[in-house]
Parts: sequence; structure tokens; C-alpha cells
Amino acid sequence: MVESTMLYRLLPYVTYFVAIIGSVVSGYLVYSGLSSKLERRHLRLRLKDNWQDSKKGFVSQAELSKTEQILREARYPLGLTALRLQLISFGIFALIVFNYGIAAFIVKGDIKVVPILVGIALLFLLNPGIKFTPARFMLVKLIEYRRAKRNAELFSLYDMLVSEIEMMRSTRVNVYSLLRTLLPYFKELNPLLTKMLGEWTSSAIGPYEAVERFSDEVGTNEAKSLATVLRTFDESNRETLLTSLRGMEDMFITSQIENNRRKRKLFIDLIAMPVKAANFLILLNFIIVIIMMVMSIMGASKISI
Repeated sequence: MVESTMLYRLLPYVTYFVAIIGSVVSGYLVYSGLSSKLERRHLRLRLKDNWQDSKKGFVSQAELSKTEQILREARYPLGLTALRLQLISFGIFALIVFNYGIAAFIVKGDIKVVPILVGIALLFLLNPGIKFTPARFMLVKLIEYRRAKRNAELFSLYDMLVSEIEMMRSTRVNVYSLLRTLLPYFKELNPLLTKMLGEWTSSAIGPYEAVERFSDEVGTNEAKSLATVLRTFDESNRETLLTSLRGMEDMFITSQIENNRRKRKLFIDLIAMPVKAANFLILLNFIIVIIMMVMSIMGASKISI
């Protein structure tokens, strides 16, 4: 009985589907009969060029977005870029609309509004490009944590450089060779140092530009100060280098104290997240109950009329 009822509900839509397919096929046949082979080839090339332009514009827009900037600073957690995140969000949104909208209307004759609104709200909350969302909050905290880790390793690099220079009594050590030797001791700075050393020997970039890019990617004042010393490392004598590096000692110590404060604040924020999440879910549940009550009252008023 249920299967026969379902068949009668789907039968009008099957008719529409067959009519649309027939219209598309007949239109294609008419176009093929009225146009030459050269015109059809030009149309295909024009459509292909338009598709490529639209694709490039979509990709470039995603790469220049605020979401891409935040994900880049967070070192792309779970391998997510802004483009991948947009595609995943669009796919989930289409699945929700099809499942609770189109399919529910075809099968049961009713659109499930509440699941669609909940899905849209979850996608909204998981979008890091929007301020004050949980995803944005988590990524900002992750960026602060990685920045603190990089600063801690930067302090270790500074200390190692001072130790190496103090041991240089009769010989001079090339800064490129020294950085390559110290590279395995770092984890957070390892990708940035590897990239800098690769650009160091490049004829198109060179050591000065490589060091400048390294300091910009680290994004701290300590990195910029250390980059100034690295640029003049091979041209300065031992005393000058020691004076320059020791002059940054107070700044590094202050930075380490600030990093410890940030780590403690991050720990406190992570502990408070379950409480904040529970309060948000209570508020969301309250809003959903109000929406369902309003919909129920409106439905009852329509029936009474």
C-alpha cells in the first residue's frame, strides 16, 4: 500500500523529468541541424574558455579571502584551504537542502524547515571567515599557540647563535652552514627555515630577500630583529655580532614572559569552552523551541480560518 502511494506521488515528477530530458535532447538536435561543425566547435571553445575564467576567478577569490589568510597563519589544519572549505560547505548545504527539502517534499509532501535551519546555522558557526564564530575562535587560539611556539624556538635559535659565535675564536662560520647545522633542533621553525635556506641560494631571490621573507612569515618583532643580524652576519666581526645579539636579550626575555602568559590564557580558554558551548546550545534550543511554537500557532490559526 505504501509503495503504491509512493508511486502515485512520484509519477507527476517522473513526467516532468522525462519532459525536461526530451526538451533538452530535442533542442540539441535542432541546434545540431541548424549549425555547422565549425560553429559548434567555436561554441565549445567559447564555453570552455568561460568555464576556465570562472574557475580561475573562483580560485583567486578564495585564495585572497580572509578565510585563506587565517588558515594560512594556522598552517592549514586538517589540510583545509579556503577553496576546499568552500567546496565542502557547498556540498553539505546541497545535501541538506536535497535531503530535507526536495526529497522530503517529493516523498512526504512537506519541507522540513527546522533541520535545514539547524544545518545552515552549523555551517555558519563553522565558517572561520566570520567573526565571533567557534571556528574563528579556535583558529585564532591555534595561531596564538603556534606563534608562541615559534617565539620560543626563536629564542633557542638566538641562544645557539650566541654560543656558536662565542666559540669562534680563530675561525669564522658561514651563517648559511650554521643555520643548516641547527635546523634539526627546531619543529615549528623547521618549515620556515628550510624555505629560507632554499631561497637563500636562489639567484632570483638571494639571502637578503630570503631573510626578509622569513621574518615576515614568522610575524614577530623578535624575528625582524634577528633577521637584521642574519643579513649582516657574514659581513660583521665577532664582537659586533655578540653586541647585536646580546642587545636583544631583554626583548627576548620579555617575549618569553608574554608567551607564558598567552599559554596560560589559552589553557584557561580551552577549559572554559565546554561551559560556553553548553550555554550556546541552551540558547539555540530556546530559539528552536520558540520557532516551533510560532509555526505551530500559525498552523493552528490557518486551520481555524
